[in-house]
Amino acid sequence: MDWKGISQLVGKAAPVLGTALGGPGGAMLGSMVATVLGVEETPAAVAQAVKNNPEALIKLKQFELKNEQQIREVAFKTLQTELSDKANARASHKDSKMPAIIVWLLTAIVAGLLFALFKFEIPESNQDVAFYLFGQAVTLWAASITYWVGTTRSSADKNRLMTGPR
Repeated sequence: MDWKGISQLVGKAAPVLGTALGGPGGAMLGSMVATVLGVEETPAAVAQAVKNNPEALIKLKQFELKNEQQIREVAFKTLQTELSDKANARASHKDSKMPAIIVWLLTAIVAGLLFALFKFEIPESNQDVAFYLFGQAVTLWAASITYWVGTTRSSADKNRLMTGPR
């Protein structure tokens, strides 16, 4: 179990805190939540405290109300760091041909696997492995495409939402 795994449980009583726990800064906030509840700084201990102690939800709500601005700032700063990291990755690779070569190579691999999937019969004993490997190849291919086109648009949308209307 990780902090993201308990974010919905915590989010029932403290939605802002639950959302932040599910994000990249969740571990830091998780240790704060554990301290508030007086339990070990692990997701399992926090989850057990929330499930077994009805007062834990009240403590979480009080913690959220007292620290809502700081919780939002942690989530915002973490998101900013992630977006900056992605922007820096693209900027550092803008003159390199390697990312484009990787995308084309993965496209060829996925096309070849798709062709093989429909052209050849896979023995029943190997079907699970074949489908798993095909799924992994498609996932990597989708991530490589997202690197170039998808995250730029979603990052712009997030930035627009965070800054609000102008």
